[in-house]
Amino acid sequence: MKLTQYVRKDLIITDLRAKDKADALRRMAAAFKKTGLIRDEEILFESIMTREKVMTTGIGEGLAIPHTFLEDIQDMAIAVAVLGHELDFQSLDQRPVKMIVMIVANDQRPDLSLKALAGITRMVGHTALVRRLAEAKDSGEVFSVLQESEGQIAHH
Repeated sequence: MKLTQYVRKDLIITDLRAKDKADALRRMAAAFKKTGLIRDEEILFESIMTREKVMTTGIGEGLAIPHTFLEDIQDMAIAVAVLGHELDFQSLDQRPVKMIVMIVANDQRPDLSLKALAGITRMVGHTALVRRLAEAKDSGEVFSVLQESEGQIAHH
């Protein structure tokens, strides 16, 4: 699976300045609505927050991967937010988050979400991805770094 086929440039937010975890996730849900991928951003936000209450999606190394399922979404879409400043995400490693990758998959396609989670985890484990993305200046550069990282992993 190529993750970048599900990342849309209009879902890449650079220098996101959120006051807290909920604010960041609400802004990302709004981006899904703005692109027309979903009808109701509040349903997406509540679904993501419900998942966060079960267990944090802050996996460590400055990265959070919130994910959920919605019937609205066709297959899957992935949003990427590079934060303007680090946020407390109650991460597993107790360190703040610098980047959020939000996965929203169709509720009939949980396989896509699992493959995306595995792919993102592999990319982060093999590259200095979070640091490189944190230095990206715009959505085009973020997308390029993701493509390059994905290509490097495919060859290992």
